[in-house]
Amino acid sequence: MKPFKGNKGLLDKKRFAGLKREKRHWLKNLSMKEALRLEESLLSSSLIWEWRKNFSKDNPVCLKNSLLKKR
Repeated sequence: MKPFKGNKGLLDKKRFAGLKREKRHWLKNLSMKEALRLEESLLSSSLIWEWRKNFSKDNPVCLKNSLLKKR
């Protein structure tokens, strides 16, 4: 790959192809026990608690829509 001028190298999608394959391989080999542990750690993170504090309890939980409304 030839060098880019400025920050154009950040936009090159080929840079992330290897990471995408690695992530897909890791997710395929993820056991149920590891998946549950990962989910529990995500749900107990401070980001989720902050997000839940900022949005009303009346509406169904949808992270994508909530974040769009917050902006």
